Amino acid sequence: MYYELYLDVLFLENLLADYLLLSLLRWILKCPARRLRRLLGAAIGSAGVCGLYVCSMESTFFGQLLIYVIFSTVMVKIGLGIKDLRTVKKAVALLYICSFLLGGIYQWVQSRLKLPLYPFAGFTLISYWILSACMGWLLGFRERAADVFEGELGYHGRTIHIKGLLDTGNHLRDPVFGKPVSILTENRKRELCGGEEPLYQMIPFHSLGEPNGILPAFFADVLYIYQKDGSRKQIERPLIGITKEPLSSQMDYDMIAHPELLE
Repeated sequence: MYYELYLDVLFLENLLADYLLLSLLRWILKCPARRLRRLLGAAIGSAGVCGLYVCSMESTFFGQLLIYVIFSTVMVKIGLGIKDLRTVKKAVALLYICSFLLGGIYQWVQSRLKLPLYPFAGFTLISYWILSACMGWLLGFRERAADVFEGELGYHGRTIHIKGLLDTGNHLRDPVFGKPVSILTENRKRELCGGEEPLYQMIPFHSLGEPNGILPAFFADVLYIYQKDGSRKQIERPLIGITKEPLSSQMDYDMIAHPELLE
């Protein structure tokens, strides 16, 4: 008894699955990876799977496992544009977890639906949408459960109302004086400054996909934080870093405050 394996079909099926997985990881890790980059990474991962099937008769189990890990790592590095090793390890681990979940959802969908045309593509897309919805709910719940506050930020006579997240994982500081740095989105900065361009200083940082990043920051005049007990804390000349990326997937807040501001 034998089975016929069509490598072109196998390649296209894995290309679709890997592209969707990379898109999901891009959303979770907030990587600025474009479609073409993700497609290239998915093609590399799919080619690796095809190569494993071709060489499966000549390789040991551990040899196949090693090749799979290598191709997964290369797929993540190229598909998401990640450079630092720590983030690559995290992304590969998430890739395996999401692959496992996607496969389980795929089996569940396949047992309950019948699609007349292109069943693999249909089942895979439906499974991806279900997994994305579940991950979105979990991430949204995590963000809503976080310490979100309301406040006001002032600069040169202008004031904007903000919703911020008190992030205990934010350890960003001015490297010269050690002053804590909070982060504001670019569009809110434009509202605050109007047509005026503030005097920036550059803050080095390390984050996902940016092992040697530089964040522009400026001194606002004042930051008011409204606390849950009804009181208001005033911070003079807070150092505010500016990012062009959204801080919340559901736009629940537009500022990340340094935890030291409430001490």
